[in-house]
Amino acid sequence: MAQHISIKNSTNKIMQSLFANICKQFERGLSNIRSSLKFQEVYEENFKESENDNVFITWRTVDKKRETLELHFDSQKNQITNCYLVK
Repeated sequence: MAQHISIKNSTNKIMQSLFANICKQFERGLSNIRSSLKFQEVYEENFKESENDNVFITWRTVDKKRETLELHFDSQKNQITNCYLVK
């Protein structure tokens, strides 16, 4: 089973920057995220944390290593509720 590390309130400067950049991309709208090749939406119910949760997977290079990120977006609040680094 994969370990999920929340980076939303991380003290690591690299992770803070990564989270800020992802938030800026989500500010453009959910339709842009869904049509982007950088984000893959997960439709399985067992990934969702709440009823209004949209889950996206993305990959980024951090310190020359490819990292997987799992994003939880609340469609009612129009904001990212959590962002996990998946190890």
